[in-house]
Amino acid sequence: MADTSRDRLVRLLGMIAYLEAHGSTPFAVLAEHFGVTEQRVERDLWALTTSGIPPYLPDECIEFDFDHLDSGVATLVASQGASQVRLSGREAVALIGALATLIAAGTAPAGAQDVLSRLREAYGGGEPVRVLDSASEADAAVTSTVERGIAEGRAVSLDYIDAQDRRSVRVIEPHRLVAIDGVGYVECFCLKADDYRTLRLGRIASATASDVMITHPPSEERGFSLAPQFEATVVVRRGARWAFEDLAGVEIEDDGETATARFGVADVDWAAGRLLAVAPDIVSIAPEQLRDAVSSHADAVAAAHSV
Repeated sequence: MADTSRDRLVRLLGMIAYLEAHGSTPFAVLAEHFGVTEQRVERDLWALTTSGIPPYLPDECIEFDFDHLDSGVATLVASQGASQVRLSGREAVALIGALATLIAAGTAPAGAQDVLSRLREAYGGGEPVRVLDSASEADAAVTSTVERGIAEGRAVSLDYIDAQDRRSVRVIEPHRLVAIDGVGYVECFCLKADDYRTLRLGRIASATASDVMITHPPSEERGFSLAPQFEATVVVRRGARWAFEDLAGVEIEDDGETATARFGVADVDWAAGRLLAVAPDIVSIAPEQLRDAVSSHADAVAAAHSV
């Protein structure tokens, strides 16, 4: 499986935290812990030696014992605070809002409430973002049963009420909990429909654990499957390929200098917003419809900042 930018970033930060906690560690131990080859560990560690605090002067880079690196052992000398989370005010507010939404929707991972409390405390004890009560509709017992099914790989029996208030009993193989517009859903394979479904947690009246084991893999499509309006082709400098790696059905060609991403666009404004995140690295955008949308969004951002 290809190593995505996100995978590598998580691993690099994880290595720093691991070495701070465990001290000098052979490459072989790191490779086993992070599930990669020793060659990949070596490349990652040498990449870390050129990382740190901009503008990356010698005393601002993450420092290792180079003699130890040459002998296959990672010894961290100075981490430059890489394992410490630093957030700007805007980043803190965005993260608080995202965590509060996931918690309200019933889709937050374990420990989310503790992280949210710490963030609010660090922000000054206030509540910069408040999630409306309408998002908090999922029954805690239902969510807990579905989560247990996901963790144990077991099907769950549901008493479900659809958007037309029709009640039905169905057995699902739960795969993921997601939040869409602040509302919790479970992505699953429905044995009754014999197909993949995204069911709203707030419409599940009750959930019962089953002894039936999950046999269907998760869908490759996350959330609702929206029909693309058109196919887009975007060329960016290689460092910006991360912006496309999580898009459903994307095809990426990487020549070492640029990355060409081809993907379906269901929501033009959403796609334009995603492209703005890597605007300085964009080489070309096709078709014209998406290019015009990106230009329009960029003009709106520039106008907002000029006020």
